[in-house]
Amino acid sequence: MKRSVYTIGSLIILLIAAGIFVLVPIFSAGMGHKRLPAFGKYDGTEIRYEQGTDFANYVANIAENFKNSGREINDSNYDYIFEYAFNAAVSKLAAKKAVAKSGYTVPAAAVNRAMRPYFTDESGNYSQRVYKQADPQRVADMRKNFEDTLFTDRYKSDLFGSSETMGKTPLYGLKSSESEINFIRKMNDKQRAFNSAAFNMNDYPDSEKVAYGKENIKKFVKYDISIINCDDKAKASSLLKRLSNSEITFADAVGEYSKKSYSDETGKLRSNYGYQIERIIDDTADIEKVTELAVDTTSEVIKTSIGYSIFHADGEPVQPDFDDEDIVKTVYNYLTSYEFSRVEDYYVNLAKDFAKEAEASGFDSACRKYSLKNNAVESFPLNYGNLAVLDKLDTGVQGLYTASNNENFFKTAFAMEMNAVSEPIVLNRNVVVLQYISDTHGDSEEIPPEAVSDELSNYDSSSSQTALLSSPKLENNLHEVYFKYIKGN
Repeated sequence: MKRSVYTIGSLIILLIAAGIFVLVPIFSAGMGHKRLPAFGKYDGTEIRYEQGTDFANYVANIAENFKNSGREINDSNYDYIFEYAFNAAVSKLAAKKAVAKSGYTVPAAAVNRAMRPYFTDESGNYSQRVYKQADPQRVADMRKNFEDTLFTDRYKSDLFGSSETMGKTPLYGLKSSESEINFIRKMNDKQRAFNSAAFNMNDYPDSEKVAYGKENIKKFVKYDISIINCDDKAKASSLLKRLSNSEITFADAVGEYSKKSYSDETGKLRSNYGYQIERIIDDTADIEKVTELAVDTTSEVIKTSIGYSIFHADGEPVQPDFDDEDIVKTVYNYLTSYEFSRVEDYYVNLAKDFAKEAEASGFDSACRKYSLKNNAVESFPLNYGNLAVLDKLDTGVQGLYTASNNENFFKTAFAMEMNAVSEPIVLNRNVVVLQYISDTHGDSEEIPPEAVSDELSNYDSSSSQTALLSSPKLENNLHEVYFKYIKGN
């Protein structure tokens, strides 16, 4: 496994050297050409989106890479580009500060070596003539950018290694001991294979949905209600008094006073099922004051999740008809949004019964009885996260697409006795039952030690990025500034 020798910084230099530099044309969008606020700070230094800054360079060149790869640069891609560029700018700034603190300076000879490949003759050899004929400003820009990148890369190389080696030994970076590498390689030796059956929770029966609906009828009553929502209680109370004295109609009050947080433009309550009304009323004791309103009557001032509200019953509530497909869908939407544990419990209990049947009558027999498929899971080692250096769990098997990152799955699979049937394992929207059927022996000798070393280095680098972006030294205003000043315009 060989890592790319090009960092984001060196890619930017390659683009500059080739004359490619496309700035995203939004430096002062929506601000009358005023300066954008800083997108954040690291260790007291601002991160700004301005021409010539690392952040702007990253945005421009990542956008150019998108374009060159044939990908359309739309709003969602801009979100990704700015996020990635900001993280890269933070990483570079942190590296600069760390290297500067060490006192390191880039040797001129190192810059010369880096520049040599860009001044070659027809045979591909470095040419002093080509160098002297080059535009002096272009040469100066290249020298400055290579020096900047080599300065930053000193930090990355010293911590995480680089492509430079002496023989097979990396010159830089944290080293992994031979014992550690061999331990990881040997993890590939012990592997297990399984039978598996998966219950898909998306198949929750309509009969169960209807049963829940009938047990909780009030949640699915549909109300014909209008609402006025105000910021403060005094304002709402004053309005209620005017309504009571017939000084203003409810419809007129909607237009004049309501924030329309819960209604359409006419004041009609948008989310008008019982369970939706329950969720916007702050005090459960006030729910019946709304749901029990007689037609053409108005409630007192009710504290809601956003401000204070006045409700008006425009018509009779509609009782749920559980023979209506739309009502059954509404019940299911409620369950999946707010009480999914009921769906999960149903399938966990079903899977427990399946496991008992499999223990008693055999796995295939249980699958036939429960109309499930016995999905063979080919042998795999205890490889949490499906690391590339070891054999992997086949997550294409029905129900296992999230299993490679599920700790409980591996704990269960590798603690079982031969031929035993597992307890139910919840994997996202699936409940899986396993039967341990065979041991196999992987070949750890086929795994190159340097592949493990690279994997560890990549993990270290990824972990350091995570730690950096959660550092108390970082003030991250990316989303606030981006969505307010750029995406919003």
